[in-house]
Amino acid sequence: MSWTVCIDFGTAFSKAAAAPSGAWARFDTAQVRPLALRGAEAGNPFLLESAVFVDGANILFGACAVSRAAETGSKRQALRSFKTILSAPDLERALTTQATGSIDPTRTLRQRDLVVLYLAFLMSAAERAVAADPALSGAGTLAWRYASPAWRDERIAAHRVIERMFGEARLVRDRLRLSGDTVPLADARAALEAARTSDTAAGWRMDMVYEATAAAACSAIALSDRSTNVIVVDVGAGTTDIAALCGAIELPGARATLTRAGDFLDRVLLNLALVASPHLKTSEQQAGLWTAMAPHARDLKESLFDGGRAVFRNGEKVINLKLSDFERDQDFKQFAKDIEKLYLGALKALRDQARKEGRKEIFAMAVGGGAPAPFIQKLIRTSAGGGVKVSARPVVPEWTNAAMFGGNLAPVYAQLAVAIGGALAPEEMLAAYDRATA
Repeated sequence: MSWTVCIDFGTAFSKAAAAPSGAWARFDTAQVRPLALRGAEAGNPFLLESAVFVDGANILFGACAVSRAAETGSKRQALRSFKTILSAPDLERALTTQATGSIDPTRTLRQRDLVVLYLAFLMSAAERAVAADPALSGAGTLAWRYASPAWRDERIAAHRVIERMFGEARLVRDRLRLSGDTVPLADARAALEAARTSDTAAGWRMDMVYEATAAAACSAIALSDRSTNVIVVDVGAGTTDIAALCGAIELPGARATLTRAGDFLDRVLLNLALVASPHLKTSEQQAGLWTAMAPHARDLKESLFDGGRAVFRNGEKVINLKLSDFERDQDFKQFAKDIEKLYLGALKALRDQARKEGRKEIFAMAVGGGAPAPFIQKLIRTSAGGGVKVSARPVVPEWTNAAMFGGNLAPVYAQLAVAIGGALAPEEMLAAYDRATA
């Protein structure tokens, strides 16, 4: 049996999943294999921190990088915005830009170097997870994919660059014998130089699937009718993507991307906390609050969305946050309005297609870290009109509670949906499917 692995290097966490060929058309819970990238260490095993940190003579990855960066104070930071770099309009310029001194005090590494090193770490973690999964032990040769957040046509050209970087990452991984979360900086530089000048890296194949298409594929797998029309809102950390499927075919007229998402909501949350903290007078004090709040932003948003309230203790002060205040924020209101406009345009396109096909129902889903937000859940229940019914699907499908997932999948399903859908998606959904003309 041949298997496909899809990597989703998210803004905050990277995820990966595997599925056998043909699994999308013949859904079986046992064939959905989210990969335990973190192994048995603390935290959800399916979520791997997207981070690289230059620490003296060493380079750190993942949770180790995040922890060490926090210890060093505000003047140093880990590189975490991989998706922002790889989605830049001028990708070559973004990659050749030298890392800032706060990220690389040695000023010897380009952003491309750090991204390749992280991809080496990520692929190493994915391959260890495959080897440790009993269902995948006899998988043999794997096909590889990655999920891309952008819809622009030039992503196909950028894909060639990213594909090459994955090829270099494999060579770096092999040369460094990467098995942990720390490598010597000198060894990393040597491995990067050898990979950059190697012809072998160019032979590595890495297919691409758009994130929202992958999310739609994942959302559709449990539906009994594979020809059903499905619309998905993917509210990630950096982008909000909308896509629609008509069976196995993605509908171009429903594509939409907004370059604001969960990170933007984090900033709204911070502004709310600052308003509730008038005792913080200086910019240093206010920056200190954000530094303290940042690691807890996701939990605070979940509390806000679930119960309408969230509480954060900053030193001796207790900050009370209310959903009603959050939703009155002018920046948030504009954000919600922009998403609504894009979604309604996509919904209309899918409704018109459904009517052409003589179908009377559309299934609507939300995935990504922002999926549980009340305004998103309200949005996917919007009527399509024209005699076509919209049926909203739950954020977490029932199949994710299967015992085989050990209780780890359901809590993070909204974040895993892209990786799972990307692995399950048939070739027709791949952005670079027609490689002869792409």
